[in-house]
Order: sequence, then structure tokens, then C-alpha cells
Amino acid sequence: MFADLHYAERPDTDWGPSNDAKSSKLMSDILSWENPDFVVFTGDLITEEFLVAPNGTAYIDMLLQPVVQGNYKWGSTYGNHDSGVLVTREDILATEQQYPNAYTRHGGEGLPGTTNYFVPIYAPQNTSDTTEAETPAVILWFFDSRGGRKPGGTFPATVHDNVVQWFRNESEKIKATWGPVPSYAFFHYPTNEYEHIHNELILHPECTGKREDGVTVQNPDTGLIRALTESGMVKATFVGHNHGNSWCCNYGTMVLCYNRKSGYGGFGGWFGQIRGARVIEMSQSRPWGEDVNYIRLENGSTVDHFPGNL
Repeated sequence: MFADLHYAERPDTDWGPSNDAKSSKLMSDILSWENPDFVVFTGDLITEEFLVAPNGTAYIDMLLQPVVQGNYKWGSTYGNHDSGVLVTREDILATEQQYPNAYTRHGGEGLPGTTNYFVPIYAPQNTSDTTEAETPAVILWFFDSRGGRKPGGTFPATVHDNVVQWFRNESEKIKATWGPVPSYAFFHYPTNEYEHIHNELILHPECTGKREDGVTVQNPDTGLIRALTESGMVKATFVGHNHGNSWCCNYGTMVLCYNRKSGYGGFGGWFGQIRGARVIEMSQSRPWGEDVNYIRLENGSTVDHFPGNL
């Protein structure tokens, strides 16, 4: 999972293109070390407000080159810096969808936001169990927490109520068809539940990661985490936005995680933090078991394994 890449900052200076090149190298290196089955971008791919001409989609093409050249499949959800006057979320989506390995798409008809959708992941085709082959092994849910500029105003920074209801409806259909399917959720802005954990993190030694920023929550709270919990399917959620945070912690039946800031654009390195990406390992042999995830740093090392006792 790559978070907060922030391409396209200060494109009229040497500083901006240099940062973009370093972000691309970081992604290429981490992809070569991990060789993942699927890549997720959790928003703020670009910093739209820095654009000086309506050519922002060229930066999306640039950003995607590490996954395109490596022939990796990917899906994105967008952040508050991914839309504005010169480039919109729709422009970014259209650019992504030019590539055959892009799974980013619109979800339900007329839903507020752009990237509200889910991706079912199936077992290998050589499985001996026909039923298993037809039932998703895992489902990846993407939600657009919106925010950012639009012509004439701004978007509310929250996953809309209609999207939360859409998730409830779709998850019930899935359970009626296949039963509960292990699931993971990705969005950009954290929720109130993240703030609650963040403020008490020192009381939870089982949690791992960095707590070096505040928490900017979705506003208003539309009950997304409650809906994910009540579905009985979602095992973990992953967000970005607050660049100094990269922790993981238990929350009831789920795990809530911040991803590590990946990009050289945007504020931070943050108090000396090395940039990186969060990696989650999913096991087909124990789909409801406890997953391992960690941060792969751009220097090649791994840190912040969660659960920390594995």
C-alpha cells in the first residue's frame, strides 16, 4: 500500500521533479523486493493545487510507471488533494483505466465520490474445489472519503451516508450468496475511531508504529466503521492523510491501521521518519486467522510488524 505520494508539487522548479523521481524509485524498489499480488494507492496521488497547467494526468501516468512496468495489478482510492479546478477525480480515473491492470473504478450508480467499489479476489484457478474457485477468497473494499477543491467550492471530507448504506446493501448480498467473505477496506481520511485509539495509544503496548501527527477525522461521521464492523466480514482498515502516523492497533473485531507515507511530495519525512509502504500478508489456508503486516522501508528493511509478537 502506497500512501500520500503527492506528485506534481512545484512542477516549475527543480525540487518538484526531483521529488517525483525519488518517489518513483521508492515504489520500484519496494515492488521489486515484495513482488506483491496486488497494489493499493490510498489517496493523495498528486497535489492538484500546485498545478500550473491542466496537465495533471501526465503525473498520474508518471506515478503509475512502476506498477505498469512491473505488470502489477492495482486499485486506488482518492484523497483530498486529488481533485480541483484543473484536474478532477474523473480525470484521474480515466487515466488509470487506460491501463489493463487497473482495477480502480466507479462503484454504485450515482454514489457521492468517485472511488467507491470492491474487488473480489479468487483462489488460484488450479484449485481442486469447484465451490472454492467460484467463491471469492477475499474482498477489497475502496471508499472515497472525498475532501478537496472543486469549481466553486469544496467537497465534504467524509464517506457519504449513501455510500455507507451501499456497503451495507452489497455486503448483505455477498453474505446471502457466498456467506461471510474475509474483507479489507481502504480509504484516505481516518474516522473518529482512529482518533480514539490515537489518543490512548500509549495504553496499548500491543500496537505498533509511529504516532507523530494529529488525526484529521472525517466530518461528519457517517458511521462507516460501525457498518464495517457490523458486516462481520471486514478484518482491517487502512488509511493515510496524516503523514506522521503509521500505526496499527486492534479495535474490537477489526484492526485499524495508518499506512506509511510513501511520497517525497507533501509535508514531512516527518521527524526523520524514513518513507515506505505497508505490506499485508493474506493466507488462503487461514482466511479468518490473524494477518501479519509490516512497513517495508525504502532502505530495504522492515519495521513495525503487527501483531508485534509474530
